[in-house]
Amino acid sequence: MYLLTKEADDLWIVFSPQEKLRLGDTLKIDEIVAQVIDIQFADLPGVLQHILRRSLIPKSETEERIQPEVKSIVDSLADQKVALAKIRGRIVEVDDGRGNKTSSFRTGISEFNLSRAKSQIEIMSQDELLKALGLKSTATSEFANTLSTEAKGYAIPAERLGINLITGMKGSGKSYAAKKVLLELMKRRVLTLVFDVNGEYLNLWKRSENEPNDYMNYIRILTPHLRTAQASELPFAIPLNEISYDDFAKYLNVQEGSPTYQHLVQFWRQQAGKQFDLNDLEEYVSKVENVQMEPVRIALQGRVAAAKASGLFGPSSLTSLIKELHESGGAIVFNLSRISRWERGIIVEYVLRKLSDLGRSNAIRAVSLFLEEAQLYVEPENMVNILTRMRHVGVFPTFITNDPRTLPDEVFTLLDNLIAFAFRNEDELRQLAKSGLIDTGTVNALKNLENKQCVAVGSITSNYPIFLEVRPQSGVMMGGESRKLVP
Repeated sequence: MYLLTKEADDLWIVFSPQEKLRLGDTLKIDEIVAQVIDIQFADLPGVLQHILRRSLIPKSETEERIQPEVKSIVDSLADQKVALAKIRGRIVEVDDGRGNKTSSFRTGISEFNLSRAKSQIEIMSQDELLKALGLKSTATSEFANTLSTEAKGYAIPAERLGINLITGMKGSGKSYAAKKVLLELMKRRVLTLVFDVNGEYLNLWKRSENEPNDYMNYIRILTPHLRTAQASELPFAIPLNEISYDDFAKYLNVQEGSPTYQHLVQFWRQQAGKQFDLNDLEEYVSKVENVQMEPVRIALQGRVAAAKASGLFGPSSLTSLIKELHESGGAIVFNLSRISRWERGIIVEYVLRKLSDLGRSNAIRAVSLFLEEAQLYVEPENMVNILTRMRHVGVFPTFITNDPRTLPDEVFTLLDNLIAFAFRNEDELRQLAKSGLIDTGTVNALKNLENKQCVAVGSITSNYPIFLEVRPQSGVMMGGESRKLVP
């Protein structure tokens, strides 16, 4: 391999067909570290003319008379390749304080002392790279293997997860990877609450259709409108006394300041500090001394009937469930796949408020929050609230989407970690670059990834983009596969 040229922070490396390079490989050029993000044919003088000349003359009309050794050289020149490598930083020797020297990665380069003639270019081993990044290297890992000539296992360092985005086009493997991250968090005894809009997490506690797995005792599915508990699936409802009159009025489309709204305010104030439900509200509304105007009473009775018909309001064990699983670690999956967008919004807002209250009171330690396609049930202002405020009470969100353009810019501004799968759309690629975690050249490399391959970058990789291939998960029904029109 030879250094051809440098443009900004890009290095062009010429290498022969006999030398093996692939996307994601890290090159060490003296002390400089660069990563391969694209591979092309070398546009060498005379090679293009040679290929065009051969293509214009039919093979039946040509007879090559060329010495074998010359032909070998010409063919080799035609197959020479150029690797586009992005400069990531440099490797420096540091003293650990005990007289031992260790290699450490540093971003940026203040000097450029490379020589085209003398600099040695070698593929940096994954063991050396991960060690310099302060990451663990294993022969294999349950999560993924590095996508490089010398593949090594890569394990998600769960302690470095913060505000995260897992994204990729449909069928690229993003949801599969998200579930593997969730399983890793469970192993680390972290409680994760999952808003499951497509019903993809409902079978994670199963090994097969009729057999539970080791995660069964740590996963609970909460399903609205469910009458009775079924295995790990429990009914879900919102206690009336745990929401405000403003929330109830908003849910039932009661205009603020109206007589109907004023009676709701009066009822809530009378019940302050007490346990109450829809039956208590219904009894209050039915009494003439409480609601003297008949049209208002009829309107309130209609609202109460609508609330009962929705099935969303009733007793709940969510608080005790959160506290229980928060000790052992696990997952609470809110099954939003069978309800309307209106109901999703009510449930999500209630759960977020519950988490905030528990976090502020120090009743629970930090928890993880998974939001699959958040734009389908979270208003933009609430999404910003999740990003800017809830992390201060120990709630760390992971957004999972096949279209990053649906997320507000604040997500990318505050992002700690990005796991990006294949994309083809230029708008989506540009959106990812807004995070500042990944450069445009590396973003464009996503076009060349196969299913289950991704780039991880952020705190979990010491801000060094690592190309990965997610490994299959055994013993768990992962789900999430797209259904086929014709089996």
